[in-house]
Amino acid sequence: MPEAEKPNQYCFQLGQLSVDSAEGGKKKRTFSGIAYSGEVITDHWFWDRIIFDLDSMQLKGRIPALLEHRSSQRAGAINTHSINHQTGLTVIGDLMSNEFGTQVAQDSDDGFPWQMSVRIEPSAIEEIQAGASVTVNGKIHQGPITVFRGGRIREVSFCALGADDNTNAVAANHNPKSNTFNKEDTNVTELEQAKAAQKKAEEERDAAQTELKKFKAEKRTEDIAALETSLNKQFSADEKKSYTDMDDVSFNFLSQQLKQFSAGTQQPTEQSKVNNIPNQFAHLFSHQANGGQSGNGQAQGSALDNAFNQFAAAK
Repeated sequence: MPEAEKPNQYCFQLGQLSVDSAEGGKKKRTFSGIAYSGEVITDHWFWDRIIFDLDSMQLKGRIPALLEHRSSQRAGAINTHSINHQTGLTVIGDLMSNEFGTQVAQDSDDGFPWQMSVRIEPSAIEEIQAGASVTVNGKIHQGPITVFRGGRIREVSFCALGADDNTNAVAANHNPKSNTFNKEDTNVTELEQAKAAQKKAEEERDAAQTELKKFKAEKRTEDIAALETSLNKQFSADEKKSYTDMDDVSFNFLSQQLKQFSAGTQQPTEQSKVNNIPNQFAHLFSHQANGGQSGNGQAQGSALDNAFNQFAAAK
């Protein structure tokens, strides 16, 4: 959407600008006007009743003077200003010699009544509710009313009200329920809601993963204790850590084999099954093939201990 067609709740059409007549010898045309009277504004498209605090208003440096609030259409600049409770904010400036400044000057010479619109951005917005009152610019005002504190004038514009409906909406059209601005607010709200939902989902995912890890750790501790009971053997701390760090497939396979060693059973010796045995467990089957005896004739208990040692070395 073009810049001038975007309704801006901080733009206000406030008065008329007069362009001084051309004088011989003067290179620049000047203009002046009351940018803001200090009174309550009631004809804005977004705010119902609003007033700017003159005492905290800010104008820094030379303020741009644009045509229809378009930054690409630079018509001049504010050189001097004054602020008081009697006359409000008055401004005086020069028109540029470019096409936009020349257009403003020529149209004014032909009798066109240029309107002044200002873009003011407050540092604080104070909402006064019904039944309450507030003193602003030397007068007491009853609520409901909105007060702009620390308002900074960003630019002033020459506006041709009535020439373009979209420009009117930007400058001063009274439409408190503008769908365009509400849609922008809705987009921001929906984005914040989406971010909050994503954050909640990530927290729930992390909590579920933590709970699953806790459950698997407790289950492994119980399985190791059951294996100790089955083998009638007390594992050392290093052995328990080794079994705890194993993946489920390795631990289940080792548990099965150790239990079979303890019971003195024989494993199938078919080549197809041997080929599927993990390398780190292959030495266990050499003990089974020897009937639970080690190579030097040791008893089954010693062979089981050797199996533990060899497995640890293999890991």
